[in-house]
Amino acid sequence: MAATAPRLACPPCTAADAPAYNPGFWNNNPTTLQNNNCYNYANNQVTNTFAQPGRATGHQYTQLTCASVQPAAQSDGLAPTPNFSSHLAAGKGWFVALVVAPGMDFHWYRQDNVGCWSHKPGSTPVRNTDNAGHAITDPRTANRGPYTAFCSFMITKRTVRIR
Repeated sequence: MAATAPRLACPPCTAADAPAYNPGFWNNNPTTLQNNNCYNYANNQVTNTFAQPGRATGHQYTQLTCASVQPAAQSDGLAPTPNFSSHLAAGKGWFVALVVAPGMDFHWYRQDNVGCWSHKPGSTPVRNTDNAGHAITDPRTANRGPYTAFCSFMITKRTVRIR
């Protein structure tokens, strides 16, 4: 009999606005699937533009580094936060995390209302597991593949403008 990985308990979700994990919404429509990426997904916004941090505000990142992508996202309205344990009341948003494969790509995760995290790698389907197939309880410790640089946790909300 094959051993199965232990099921990890999701941490508490303390953000009242955290979206529900609903992969069918993102995965079942070919246009939505192919034209929206991790930044769209983290911000829970379908733009069909393969959104880029800072593009909506004219401050798009210039390098694939934490120091360039994070300020670009802040120009869109995301706010850095030290962790994902503070309470966010209704209207105050939800937690996302930025990671970078230095010089190659950025990637975003979002905390869902159940407390675990999910993501949408590029134009591929939304999933709630890391690169090793485990539930994501903390993006800092998840198997992120080439995304070796953990940049920061951030707070996003419905009023953030992305493109």
